[in-house]
Amino acid sequence: MTAKKHTWKDIWIVIGVGILVLYILFLIYPLFSLLKQSVMGPEGFTTEYFHKFFAKPYYMNTLWNSFKVSICATAITLIIGVPLAYFYNMYEIKGKGFLQIIIILCSMSAPFIGAYAWILLCGNNGLITNVFRNFLHIKIPSIYGFGGILLVLSLQLFPLVFLYVSGAMKNIDNSLLEAAESMNCTGARRFFRIIVPLCMPTILAAALLVFMRAFADFGTPLLIGQGYRTFPVEIYNAFFSETGGNYGFACATSVIAILITTVIFLVQKWSSNRFSFTINALHPVERKHAKGIFNILIHLYCYLVVAVAFLPQIYIFYESFRKTSGKAFIPGYSTESYKSAF
Repeated sequence: MTAKKHTWKDIWIVIGVGILVLYILFLIYPLFSLLKQSVMGPEGFTTEYFHKFFAKPYYMNTLWNSFKVSICATAITLIIGVPLAYFYNMYEIKGKGFLQIIIILCSMSAPFIGAYAWILLCGNNGLITNVFRNFLHIKIPSIYGFGGILLVLSLQLFPLVFLYVSGAMKNIDNSLLEAAESMNCTGARRFFRIIVPLCMPTILAAALLVFMRAFADFGTPLLIGQGYRTFPVEIYNAFFSETGGNYGFACATSVIAILITTVIFLVQKWSSNRFSFTINALHPVERKHAKGIFNILIHLYCYLVVAVAFLPQIYIFYESFRKTSGKAFIPGYSTESYKSAF
C-alpha cells in the first residue's frame, strides 16, 4: 500500500511539473518577450512606442472604438440572453431541446464567417438588401461600420450569456420563487427583484466573457468595419503593414491590450466576490405553462431571436451548394465546392 501511494504521488508531481513547464513555455515566456520588445529600441531601453500610441489621437480613437463596440455588444447580449434563459428555464417552450441545439450552433462558427454571411445577406448587393430595395422600395441601413459590427457580435455572443445564465437558474430553489409569489411578487417584478440578483455573479461572469470576446475580435471589424477601425485591427496592421511592420510598436499596443483586459478581469472579479453567495436547489425550478397572449409572445421571442441569429449559418449552407465559376456564382447547384475542399 505504501509503495502504491508513493507511485500515485510521484505521478501527480510529474503532471504538476509538466503543467508548470507548459504554462511557462506557452504563456509566461511569450508575454515576457512581448513586454521586452515593447520597451527595446535600436539603441536600448525606450518608451517611444508607448508615447507614439498615446500621443496620436488616431490610436486612442481605435481603442475607444473597441471599448464602444465591446460595451454595447455586452449590453445587447445581456438584454437578449438573460430574458431568453429566463423564458427557457421558467416556462414550457415547445421544441425546447431543438431550440437549445440551435442556440449552441449559433455560437460555434468563427465570427468572421458570420460577418461574411451577413455581407451576403445585407451587403450592398445582398439578398435581404435586394428584397427590400426591389420589392418593398425600402433602403435598409448599411451592414458596414459600427452597426454591422454590433449586429454580428451580438448575435454571435448572446448564446454564451444564455448558457451561463441557464446554468445559474437551474440552481435556484423553487421555494424562493413560491415565497415571492405568496407575497404578490410575480412577473417582471419577480424577475428583477429575485431572479436577476440570484443570478448576478453568473451574469457578471458572462458579461466579462462576452466583453473579452468582443474586445479581442479581429475578423468582424476587418470584414465589415471599413472606416470604423478597432484596436485588434490596428495591432494586426502594426505587425503586418503594407509598408513594413513596426514590431516594437505592435508589441507595445499588445501590452496595452493585455493591461486593459487584466484590469477589466480584476474589476469583474471584485464585483463577483461582492455579489457571491452559495445556493443549493433542494427543490429545482419547475417549468410552468404560460397562457394566452403571454405564451404566444414567449414563443415568438425565443424562436425569432434564434432564427435571426442562425440565419447566417443557413445561408452559408445554402451558398455552399451553388455552382461557381472562379470567384463568381453561376446558375445551378452542385457539390463541386465540397469536392474541391476535400
